[in-house]
Amino acid sequence: MQNETQNVNSGLGAIRVYPDKTPIYHQGDTASRIFRVNSGVVMTFRMLEDSRRQITGFCTEGEFFGLSPHGDHRDGAVTVTSAGIQSVSISAIETESALRAQIMNHSFRKIEDTQNLMVTLTKTSSEARVAAFLVMLAERRVHQRDEAAKGIEVNLPMSRLDIADYLGLSRETVSRRLNELKSLGLIELPDTHTAQINRFDGLRRCAGMMTEC
Repeated sequence: MQNETQNVNSGLGAIRVYPDKTPIYHQGDTASRIFRVNSGVVMTFRMLEDSRRQITGFCTEGEFFGLSPHGDHRDGAVTVTSAGIQSVSISAIETESALRAQIMNHSFRKIEDTQNLMVTLTKTSSEARVAAFLVMLAERRVHQRDEAAKGIEVNLPMSRLDIADYLGLSRETVSRRLNELKSLGLIELPDTHTAQINRFDGLRRCAGMMTEC
């Protein structure tokens, strides 16, 4: 059961807290509302015709999801962790200029994320894909802390299978590549759901974003 708390973002509804692994909407549902993550992580995904699952994104605090130029959702959305979520009807956005600006800025970032994902999926090296995934998560946190201060801690609340379905790899390959990045001294893995990045530039090189490591 979802709990409601006070609205903390003008133009959006009250925060509803969803338990982990709770569907927010399903692929094919009518797209009548736009959602914003207030806390936690939400995963969007698409079921392909051959019954395979393609993860299309991981949405974290402050990010919008559920935007669709069509009348229905092309992806489904489910909470990865317990998540506080706000939503607003698409029709109400017309009267909220500040909210429209937020959503427009987010849409630009999502276009960039999509382009980055396309580049990541074309990398022939599975190590480069996993490294690029960690870089993407780290860059979302850079504005929250001093990048040079004892590395960057990245939360990995999603399962290894979720990461694999996002990167087009197997779960076993994801686990191996994370361990290899650890053996290179680029990251530490203090627990299943945390990665500590020790050498950000080295990780970026392994992701193919700089010269070879």
